Amino acid sequence: MKGSVDGVQENINGPKQPDAKLASKTLHVLFLSLLIDLIAFSSILPLMPVILEHYRDTDSDGLYHTIQRHIQYFATSIHAPGTTRYNTVFFGGALGSMYCFLQFLMGPFFGACSDSYGRRPLILISMIGISMSYAVWAFSGSFVLFVLSRAIGGISRANVSLWTAVVSDVTEEKKRNKGMALIGIAFSVGFVLGPMLGAFMSKRDFFESGFVHFQPAITALTISLVNLLFVYYTLPETHQPGKSVSTSKEIVNKALRLINPLHLFSFRTTGVSDKEYDEKLQKLSLVYFLYLLLFSGVEFTLSFLTRERYQYTSMQQGLMYFYIGSIMIVIQGGYFRRLPAGSEIKCALQGLTAVAISTLMMAMFTDQHTYYAALGLYSFGSATVVPSLTSVVSHYGSAEHKGKLIGIFRSIGALARSFGPFLACSAFWTHGTLCYYMSAVLLIIPLVILMRVRHTGTGLKNVKKE
Repeated sequence: MKGSVDGVQENINGPKQPDAKLASKTLHVLFLSLLIDLIAFSSILPLMPVILEHYRDTDSDGLYHTIQRHIQYFATSIHAPGTTRYNTVFFGGALGSMYCFLQFLMGPFFGACSDSYGRRPLILISMIGISMSYAVWAFSGSFVLFVLSRAIGGISRANVSLWTAVVSDVTEEKKRNKGMALIGIAFSVGFVLGPMLGAFMSKRDFFESGFVHFQPAITALTISLVNLLFVYYTLPETHQPGKSVSTSKEIVNKALRLINPLHLFSFRTTGVSDKEYDEKLQKLSLVYFLYLLLFSGVEFTLSFLTRERYQYTSMQQGLMYFYIGSIMIVIQGGYFRRLPAGSEIKCALQGLTAVAISTLMMAMFTDQHTYYAALGLYSFGSATVVPSLTSVVSHYGSAEHKGKLIGIFRSIGALARSFGPFLACSAFWTHGTLCYYMSAVLLIIPLVILMRVRHTGTGLKNVKKE
């Protein structure tokens, strides 16, 4: 045995092998931390329509109404609906896209830094920024401060891609699906508890602040700070930087190049040197981008759809997310986690098909029973597509470049989410549920591309690495 760093053992004649005890401890920390983080993160989901309506009625700095006047002018010029309620949908899409665009900008930077300086310090920096965003949200008496809080959150939210890199650090290839499934389960449970917590806290005002969102924001801040302390005292370093550590200037230059979508989709400088596997990574990234572009749009409009179609309150929307998350937990724990290695592409195809059918059902049928049946299919896709594709990509690239590769892949997702909410909310704003018909048809494109990847094999074996 040559040596070990934080339990990651390295054989003289072979690659580094994760230490089983360290892996178990790290995955437990990962699951609990990500779960706590996602509870806080998702608590705002059922509140977004109400929060935007609150600023519509009480905005003191004029930003909301200034933007609204321009939207009204634009709506009149294209004969779009002129109601302020539909304008709220447009605002929501713009904020969602801004949040994800900032994620897109920062993802490669955090990933490259973690490859050079380790996962742990970058995860802690990300969590500090997330806590700051909740603090600003709690005291956002004006729309400007609320926008600022969302901007800080978008800049800081790189922890999920970093946790995904941690899974690759501490798990063997055959067991990686189980590690990725833990991330999926954390998402599912977080999206069960978070929206319910946010909706419940929105009905309480223990501090008599007068802000409709003060109590949910303070709760999210408290949870985030507890999570920060938990990770600080329990998370070991899982990645040993290579012999040549990149300088700050090199890291910044690499990250800036990766903001260019052409460089981002090429997957260059990620440790993969085989043209065949470069092409497969590019196809997978295109599928990932197109899927999340459409899925994030549907996802973001659900709360507005139910408020318009069924007049849902925040608590009813919280129950809707509880239903979605509960199904995702069952799928992640009972189905995805038990998938044999090499079946990820098949699982992703099933999920894509389910999302396409569910989106079509949401457009065609207006009764709530059918809507919830559609949400069941939607939940299956939500629980399987992204974890499956991430698991496939995590097998590529050299150990030194793993964090950057996964950071790039998740940045592609963030780029898709940068456009998805805005485009979907704009379509919803102008054409109502027609946007769901459009999404269902367009989902056929990534489905066909992914079928071609399956026919040529996943390429998980014999990948050439630098």
